Amino acid sequence: MGIDYVDFLRDLAIDLLALYIFAFLIFYRRYGDRDMTITLALLNLFLFTIVITMTMTEFTLAAGFALFALLSIISLRSVSISKIDVGYLLGAITLGLVNGISMHDYLLLALCNLVILVGPWVFDSSWLLKPTVKLDVTLDVVIALDLKDHAKLVERVRALHGLPVIHLKIERYNAKKGTVQLVTRLRLS
Repeated sequence: MGIDYVDFLRDLAIDLLALYIFAFLIFYRRYGDRDMTITLALLNLFLFTIVITMTMTEFTLAAGFALFALLSIISLRSVSISKIDVGYLLGAITLGLVNGISMHDYLLLALCNLVILVGPWVFDSSWLLKPTVKLDVTLDVVIALDLKDHAKLVERVRALHGLPVIHLKIERYNAKKGTVQLVTRLRLS
């Protein structure tokens, strides 16, 4: 079976464009969650590589069952791992899969490895996405009208912590005490 490298590069470009819009322009700008954005990007890139390998090579049914078994370990119920760790774990599994199926087209093999290795280097870089921290904040002396003024709440949190506020969500308001509990994401730059 011949590999069409123009199709491979076209499909990769389309995937990267869609991924950029989905993960970076929509998700990251809305929630400011760097870890989840990197995880979305890495999972997409690694799954793209797996699927392109499956469709462009002689991928057997047995290899498909082995892949399913490998992907089932990602839950790791007894171990607490971060979102980014899940992305890197899938990357390691993808490397093992792509390099272990005896692909005879070495150019495709090299391109798949390049995608898997360059992806984390780009997506998990501090120059692309600045580090952030999720913080629970309780503000005192808040009246119900203050809850409508999003900019005022953002400014109070920024003044309190001295860091830019990327995302702010009201979790609970206690009118009796005049307090509001917020979940915020602050940029650590």
